[in-house]
Amino acid sequence: MNIDNYKMSVANSTLSGMGTTVVAAIVKDDYAIISHVGDSRAYLINDDIIQITTDHSVVQSLIQSGKLTLNEAKTFPDKNIITRALGVGESVISDYSVVPLYPGDSILLCSDGLTNFADNSNILNIFKNNNLIDVPDLLIETANSGGGGDNISVAIVSKERG
Repeated sequence: MNIDNYKMSVANSTLSGMGTTVVAAIVKDDYAIISHVGDSRAYLINDDIIQITTDHSVVQSLIQSGKLTLNEAKTFPDKNIITRALGVGESVISDYSVVPLYPGDSILLCSDGLTNFADNSNILNIFKNNNLIDVPDLLIETANSGGGGDNISVAIVSKERG
């Protein structure tokens, strides 16, 4: 979202407060540079699933402060409130990570529409037991079967095995 979109949202009250989350990756050689804003996520997947990004959300702040457990977070009433988003201000600070990639590693980029309706064990199971080309559709089908109450975006980058 560029500055003109922000100006439009300020000028048009029906667009006020609208924003979006984003996660992106630049992959070069043996590294991925991951940047994100909001609660869209990146995961490193190989024999395990590791969340790379940390959500910019009220619920994540409560977890980090010890006021909420991971289990409580799943049903927390305000779990959809994010603390950073593109488009709600003239600028936003994104977080980034540099992740080394080894043969067989995959990076999963996804919106919260996936992670709210498919847990990590389901996601990992789909990666381990299916052809990589089929994984995005299977992840979306799983999230939809789990309730699918949000937009579901999935992208995968994989480093081929040597």
